[in-house]
Amino acid sequence: MNPKALTRATAMTIAWVAVVTICSELSSTFKELLASIGGHHWIGKSVLSLVVFGVLYGVFAMFGNDRFSLRDTSWLIATVVLSGLAIVIFYVVHF
Repeated sequence: MNPKALTRATAMTIAWVAVVTICSELSSTFKELLASIGGHHWIGKSVLSLVVFGVLYGVFAMFGNDRFSLRDTSWLIATVVLSGLAIVIFYVVHF
């Protein structure tokens, strides 16, 4: 397993989930599309997240090197914090 590809794919998938979460709350059509994938929009989002993660990991593992650095971990932590803040701020402002 390539730790650098794993970290980068995880960070990008987390950011993708945050964007999709906000977009699904803004668009009922998009939420219905997600629900059509797995019966509920959360399940649809989860299925698509697994696909996005798998594709990104494959791309990063194929085209990148496997040298892991603490900078990759910093990007991952920053993505988690910023994505979480974006969702919380959206819900506080939106509701």
